[in-house]
Amino acid sequence: MFKKVFLIFLFISTAIQAQYSVKGKIVSNNNYSWILLYKLENGKQVYIENANVENGEFQFNIAPEQLPGIYRAYYQIENNSYVEFIYNNESINFTFDPNKSTESIVFLSSEENKIYQEYYYNISPQQQQIDSLQMAYFKSDNTKNDKKINKKYNKELTNLLNIQTEFEKRSEGKMANHFIKASAHYNAPTPYKDSQDYINSAKIHFFDYIDFSDTVLSNATFLNDRITDYVFYLNQSENVEKRNDLQQIAINDVSKKLNNNYTVIKNFDETLLQQYTFEENAEMVDFVLKNHYNKLPREFQDFALKQKIKSDFKTAIGKNAPDIIWEENGVTKNLYSLIGANYYVIVFFSSGCSHCQEEMPVFYEFIERIENIKVITIGLEDERKNWEIMTSNYNNFTNILDLDKWESKKVSDYGITAIPSYFILDANKKIIAKPNFVEELKEMFEEK
Repeated sequence: MFKKVFLIFLFISTAIQAQYSVKGKIVSNNNYSWILLYKLENGKQVYIENANVENGEFQFNIAPEQLPGIYRAYYQIENNSYVEFIYNNESINFTFDPNKSTESIVFLSSEENKIYQEYYYNISPQQQQIDSLQMAYFKSDNTKNDKKINKKYNKELTNLLNIQTEFEKRSEGKMANHFIKASAHYNAPTPYKDSQDYINSAKIHFFDYIDFSDTVLSNATFLNDRITDYVFYLNQSENVEKRNDLQQIAINDVSKKLNNNYTVIKNFDETLLQQYTFEENAEMVDFVLKNHYNKLPREFQDFALKQKIKSDFKTAIGKNAPDIIWEENGVTKNLYSLIGANYYVIVFFSSGCSHCQEEMPVFYEFIERIENIKVITIGLEDERKNWEIMTSNYNNFTNILDLDKWESKKVSDYGITAIPSYFILDANKKIIAKPNFVEELKEMFEEK
């Protein structure tokens, strides 16, 4: 009987000990009232819980079944502001300044985070020292100085290798070890004199220390960050065609290394698609879709993302603007029936939008002074009255009321996600600019 009671007591004691917490203090004059906890899984964020912030302090109680990994505590979700840390079955306590969260975070407890942060603070300046010596070697123009730089380079390289070895040993058995090993940077035994040789070497050795099968790395954003860095920062050229060729080769090389790890490939491809869509690089978007993303199993494809990309490229700069059809005094008209102007401006707005209420009068006052320009406004409205009041002074505009609002075909065709939105077309209705704000639009016409 005593043995059974003892075992029950031991079980309860162990369960209690398995309760861990994440405590933090926000060092700021701002009054934060809440903070959200997320876990990174397969490069995506999974909500865990939220906590109140009182006098800058907060605490999350971690359930025993909660798995180790990389976690993020968001203190301003709308600005994508967070602190990131490793959780591996230990209590964590830290402080940070929200104005410079990465630089200011201090871990008061947590061996995992302390050692990873210590590694970063030691290895980063050492690598910067080596990089600066390599740059000096490029610029050196005499043998004596070359020898001097070379000697110092070898010394600093030895120091860096010692730091890397030390922290790999100290972090053995910890989750931080995965990131410390993968963060190792290849440096040539001696500096390069030719910059292209240096770049070629960096490409060849970029993934020397990355284990693509490491689930700890792929669950975090670490792996995705490294492979996208490889594509975008090591494969650049001022010539757009050459840059696209280099990046296509790089994407193909990375995809082979990922070896049908569909989750990582999905995250990688979607990062590429979002970046190339932002750049309005139609060639690279088509390349990624046709050669990679569309070849993923259907369950790994985001069809909403593909539809958004398709919509975004309808209004890419250089494309002909989607046609707009409306009724005016019982007559059907369309955008391409308008003639006689050097420029056309399409504006999406709403009478109930505060930004629109501020910007539209400024826009009207400015655009009235521009010659050979026609303006088409599209009011995304719930009802007619307020739209009529707002547009009553815009007699020289073509004012179109759209009561379908966000369900409107015009909204879909132009990929509208925020208002006011501006599109500037040339005489042939080709999109030449998409200013974000009325002040940006004004600057464009003042330069002409």
